[in-house]
Amino acid sequence: MTKNNGRKKLTFGFLNRFYTPSANDNRSSYHTGLSLLKQAEQTGLSTGWVAQHHFHTETGALPSPLLWLAHAAQHTRTIRLGTAIIILPLEPALRLAEDAAVLDILSNGRLELGLGKGFDRESFEHFGIPLEERGRIYDDHLAKLSNALAGKRITDDLVLSPPTPELAQKIWESSRNIHDVALRGNGLILAPQPPDKPSHSLLIEQYLNFWRDQNSQKAARIAFMRAIIPGADKKTVESEIGSDILRYVRRFVPEASANNLQTYLKNAGVFWGHPDEIIEDMSKDTALQYISHFAAQVQTFSTHEDQASHRLRLYTEQIIPAVNSLFGEA
Repeated sequence: MTKNNGRKKLTFGFLNRFYTPSANDNRSSYHTGLSLLKQAEQTGLSTGWVAQHHFHTETGALPSPLLWLAHAAQHTRTIRLGTAIIILPLEPALRLAEDAAVLDILSNGRLELGLGKGFDRESFEHFGIPLEERGRIYDDHLAKLSNALAGKRITDDLVLSPPTPELAQKIWESSRNIHDVALRGNGLILAPQPPDKPSHSLLIEQYLNFWRDQNSQKAARIAFMRAIIPGADKKTVESEIGSDILRYVRRFVPEASANNLQTYLKNAGVFWGHPDEIIEDMSKDTALQYISHFAAQVQTFSTHEDQASHRLRLYTEQIIPAVNSLFGEA
């Protein structure tokens, strides 16, 4: 694998999936999310990302990320505001383009628009869209969205209003279709890969090779989204988040056992333990030297606000400086 010489210096961010134990807790999760975003900005993080979930699937409480980010934009000044991700097949492409354009203007150009195909069958069924059609719909919606944001004519006499052509250069995709992401000139969001899927290193190598062929004058954009759960030590953190991890895994593996908790954590791409242990584990992940942005999720299903704030502080004060010294050179 060859490094992309045009890669930007490594930057760091924070990902909030708005987990709540109950769908009735949405209001508190929105307030907590804003408090954590302000903390992220105050501690120097460059981005705050939010995830979209419909109908409280995976206990996620935020179905309308652009609306929440518009609120957050009025309470922050510098931190970039990202979606990781919006489920594009469930969105009208032109309506989404309009909302994104308005938000980008309201936030003084701080929006980072992350998109994906989605995978939750329940959400697709409730929207009346066959899950099997999501790939075709995604490609169609992405083309319409990208063209509209770039200022191309929607019809002979109509273009997107308000115009925000810069936003077309801030699209990210969470996709294993590496060739098309690079061909479109979009950033790549890498989430944890299941053991039976291609490794991050292979995906990054393919993306950078395709990128150089198509976009030699621009720096590649690769973002890692990973859970970082710092605490006293690995065993202590496992006791804190073990039931949450098993709850999630049992959606797919009903017989999942606490005896295999560490395996599930590793398969989910979680870094956990004392900050020194996390730094040691991250130092072994050679893929980190090829990315341009790292965003940490510090919350699981039952994390309360004080825990999340403490973990976020450990991430920004102890883990980021060490990781930056290992992988942060441009």
